[in-house]
Amino acid sequence: MHDIINVIFLALVQGLTEFLPVSSSGHLVIAQRLLNISEPGIALEVWLHMGTLVSIIIFYRRVILDLVRGFFKLDRKCLMMVGSIFISMIPAALFYMFFHKYVDEIYESPKFTGSFLVFTGVVLIGLRWVRCSEGELTFKRAFLTGLAQAIALFPGVSRSGMTIAAARAVGISPVRSAEFSFLMVIPLIIGAAAMNLMKTPSGTEGISGWLLALGAVISAVVGYIAIKVLIRLLKDGRFWMFGIYCTAAGLLVLTLM
Repeated sequence: MHDIINVIFLALVQGLTEFLPVSSSGHLVIAQRLLNISEPGIALEVWLHMGTLVSIIIFYRRVILDLVRGFFKLDRKCLMMVGSIFISMIPAALFYMFFHKYVDEIYESPKFTGSFLVFTGVVLIGLRWVRCSEGELTFKRAFLTGLAQAIALFPGVSRSGMTIAAARAVGISPVRSAEFSFLMVIPLIIGAAAMNLMKTPSGTEGISGWLLALGAVISAVVGYIAIKVLIRLLKDGRFWMFGIYCTAAGLLVLTLM
């Protein structure tokens, strides 16, 4: 029974916080400390991330299908998007390659998590007063957005929040910012899942297969809903309000931990 509750809770956290700009890693650290929730094993982590990957693919299925078709037809816009996604991956990949040990150590510190949550909150609130121009996606804008994704490797820094905020700041429209933010994370999720699977080629770490599948389904369903909510708030100009939550959560962590 404990395993079922643990998996359901972690799946809900993953589905909600992977896409809403509140930091999934930060909430996992907080949950471990306050609720005595154990860190997911590698197998469960892979399945939960695959669930959120499915939610992205389903939500953007038409965009992805058009992108694949256009790529093989050598359509200029599609080639530009694929190139932009590749370029956006470079900062995070290099940062993780050289500093992953340092980042892993920070995950042990709630104080750092709280500070980074406050940082995320300040950035998101700042969007309330920033008037951004709207232009096309370019390689330069993709790289700058990728830098924001690299920063989001720290616990408490929201990947979706940072990348969407960066995309808005460099002149990409709200809906296009969200689309690019979610498309650019697909290769990273697949790559991270592949690396984790190589670490545990033989198993599920004591978790039954149906529980892993349950976690993936829950994270996929919740993730899909979270994407819809985020897009609506972006269109309504209320995306910055997540900053209030992140700031409050971060200050609470710094106070209590």
